[in-house]
Amino acid sequence: MTDPQAPARRSRTVSDKPQLTRDDWLDAAAGEVAAGGFGQLRVLTLAKKLGVTRGSFYWHFKDHEDLVVSFLNRWRDRRLHELQYWKPRGGEVEAELRQILELLLTDASRNIRRLQVELAVRDYARRNDYAAELVTEVDAARINQNCTLFERLTKDPERVRDLSLLLYVATIGSQVVLTGKKGDEEAIRRIEDLMARVVLGQR
Repeated sequence: MTDPQAPARRSRTVSDKPQLTRDDWLDAAAGEVAAGGFGQLRVLTLAKKLGVTRGSFYWHFKDHEDLVVSFLNRWRDRRLHELQYWKPRGGEVEAELRQILELLLTDASRNIRRLQVELAVRDYARRNDYAAELVTEVDAARINQNCTLFERLTKDPERVRDLSLLLYVATIGSQVVLTGKKGDEEAIRRIEDLMARVVLGQR
């Protein structure tokens, strides 16, 4: 015997399907960018992976360029926001430096996709002026935050800047080396110690 309520239940199931948001699309885009760079970022591919039609995409974005710009803006905003998590707090310089390095390097060893996206954005910035502007903005913010740490070591502005830049490039390089080495605490501690000694030795 046919259940008279069955059609109604099916109707509610369809209508109750969560509607995709811009962030859903941008999260899916992050997976594509991490896997193959911005050249792999295609609307049809994203729609298939999300199980929707391209019409859903055009509800949230004007076109492919709007998707790319929105992705870059979100990357910039998130990178600037996360600076608060390793902001110097005014304590002893060496202790704070080591704490910051531990946070940065441990995160790198656990979050492969984050670094893949960062490297993809930097590669894209070689060919795209807007991406280059955002990378420059993020780099400047990261280096300026390092300056607040080293301003307590020396009053020489050029020295402060040099130490901040040295710490930044060493951190980025170390993150590339450590990415994927989940659980390798010994390697993390060794690189952290080497970086701290090199940077502090330049005072």
